[in-house]
Amino acid sequence: MDTALGGIVWPSGWLWQPTVIAGALAADAADLDLPPALPRGADFDLCDTSVLLGALYVLEGSTLGARVLRQRAAALGFDETFGARHLALMSKDIAQWQSFLLLLDGVSDFEAERAAASANAVFAFALRCFESDRVAAV
Repeated sequence: MDTALGGIVWPSGWLWQPTVIAGALAADAADLDLPPALPRGADFDLCDTSVLLGALYVLEGSTLGARVLRQRAAALGFDETFGARHLALMSKDIAQWQSFLLLLDGVSDFEAERAAASANAVFAFALRCFESDRVAAV
């Protein structure tokens, strides 16, 4: 998703942007002697504000789960320097989630149906990545 988001022209006035984790995820895979992720293109367009916010809701919401996973990874000996860099990045600042919710609440041209469809597309994309032989870092 980092690659897909890299091409976004962020709406003016947005002070919030998602945390980039592709590099940390690649380093974690290398730590664990896993093959590098294969890039996989997302099959949805993030040009519309509502669609973008739907996708970002899923991505930013995943940071809440990363907090739990980070604790479990620590019990296995993984941390922000080995094997769990991406979890450390995702879970380091709960204020990021709160900032996103404020952004979401402040958008005037928001279409919930388009956002929900986008959120579902991001979930489906993540599922396809995890079901593949190699997890894709897009």
